[in-house]
Amino acid sequence: MADRVAGHGMAYDVCVGFGDVERSTPQEILVDFDARTRWRQVAVAENSSPTVDYAAVYQRLQTLLTSRSWRLIESIAESVAEVICTEFAVDQVTVRVTKRPFDMPRCLSVSVECSRTPADFIS
Repeated sequence: MADRVAGHGMAYDVCVGFGDVERSTPQEILVDFDARTRWRQVAVAENSSPTVDYAAVYQRLQTLLTSRSWRLIESIAESVAEVICTEFAVDQVTVRVTKRPFDMPRCLSVSVECSRTPADFIS
């Protein structure tokens, strides 16, 4: 069985949506990830390499998510999964993206979730 590294409630201010207001006004989204990896040997040796550095994941996603505007949170989830699968030592990642929709004032949040492996991103 694989080990896991996870990040929960990582908040980013992102321009996302279809309408002009949504696309021009940053909204808070939350990203959660759960990555299957293998860290037993590094844990025994107390050596941080090659574990998934969750601070590095957070910073990399900050750059990715704020560098452009997005139409769909599904696109955000897919891009986050690709970054984690291709830039970090993981066997699989599950990504959830959550936002509070502008056009649904009585809705607490909506979210999407995907699971991907590095093989999903080989051209």
